[in-house]
Amino acid sequence: MVGASGGAEAPTMRRSDACLLLGFMAVTVVLIVCGWYSSSPTDGPSFSVKLTGVDGLVPQGGGGPAVIHPAFDLTLRAHNGQRVKTCRENVTITVLYGNVVLGWGRVPDFCVDEWASMEMSAVVSNADVVLTDDTRRRLDSELLTGALELDVETRMWFPEGQPLWWECQDCSSPECLAVCRVNPGQGGYAPCLTRRCMQPNKACVRL
Repeated sequence: MVGASGGAEAPTMRRSDACLLLGFMAVTVVLIVCGWYSSSPTDGPSFSVKLTGVDGLVPQGGGGPAVIHPAFDLTLRAHNGQRVKTCRENVTITVLYGNVVLGWGRVPDFCVDEWASMEMSAVVSNADVVLTDDTRRRLDSELLTGALELDVETRMWFPEGQPLWWECQDCSSPECLAVCRVNPGQGGYAPCLTRRCMQPNKACVRL
């Protein structure tokens, strides 16, 4: 009788152990999946721009074509909300009024540590910008009313050797673009929309 009782309990204990093992494996799988999603590729750092100085938007002289000599002081801010350091190189900044390029400049290559932010100053200028009569009138009006808005495009590249898949699963080009719209009369940072370039020096798509 004793032997029969022990034999009946053994399968029950094995089933209990199997259930515990399956439960442990299920929890492990859930933790792995959660860990993967928390460290999966992201859209990379976020960017914002602040204009700290504007000059040369008013034409000088008398008749003839309206020529301005724009100059801008601005600060580019990069915030890296990833678990790894990220870097950019060959950084150029262009300021536009509609389709008119008002100036451009360069920013040194930079790296941002994980969960960190950094700010970089830049001077953007252009020697001579010729405006059409319509563009000049619109610019003068918007300057007077404080409604002037400028686009700031920051074009940059992933350094060679930095894995693209971590920040952009669909990118076939190391080039990306951050576009911000700023009002010279307003302080603070203007957020940028990040776009990925599918091919170098081609149009970039918004994320």
